[in-house]
Amino acid sequence: MIIRKYGIELVRLTREDLELVRIKRNSEEIRSRMFYQKEITKEEQLAWFDSINNENYYYFIIKEAHKKIGLIHGKIKSYQNRIAEGGVFIWDRNSLGSHIPIIASVCMADLTFLVMKMNKTLAEVRKDNPGAINYNLRIGYRIIEELEQEGKVVMELTKESYLENAEKIRGMIKKIAKDPSDLSWNDIEIDQEQYGRLYLKLPLYLKKEVDKKIK
Repeated sequence: MIIRKYGIELVRLTREDLELVRIKRNSEEIRSRMFYQKEITKEEQLAWFDSINNENYYYFIIKEAHKKIGLIHGKIKSYQNRIAEGGVFIWDRNSLGSHIPIIASVCMADLTFLVMKMNKTLAEVRKDNPGAINYNLRIGYRIIEELEQEGKVVMELTKESYLENAEKIRGMIKKIAKDPSDLSWNDIEIDQEQYGRLYLKLPLYLKKEVDKKIK
């Protein structure tokens, strides 16, 4: 799956990029911002990839101007209850203070709510990361739990809250990209080989849309 929207690409994670992600994830700068801070081995990375390479997980390499700058993901906790969760990390220092991470987060939220039709998404954020917490609050998340011993807050974003609170941010992105449309299936490409391995078990309402992309 490749999403092309607002001047960036989100490319579904494959084995080809596993070592890149592992190296970046193991850097001190990134590990210090994670809950799990041990270095990850090649074997552990492969085992992890095998566990997330299915229809319930959507890990994407963020690309801007053909440069790989980070990883963003969504996990479907329940298709029946329409609940997801997600996260992101950016390893390219020049991109951290730019509008690119914001575009990527909007694309993922649009994918979650407008394309995959989820009702809400959850996020766990370190309490010592006020930038991430404040940004999430700005686009409509609310804190639903504070876990002091684990040093984290659990945040929840509903579709209604997102569309209301992120209206200005989404409008700004559309203006910058000169693209007034919301993300839709028109912006998504699905590889034939991935289709057979990853998307056959999707709920019917999604599989119908995926089938259209393949035919």
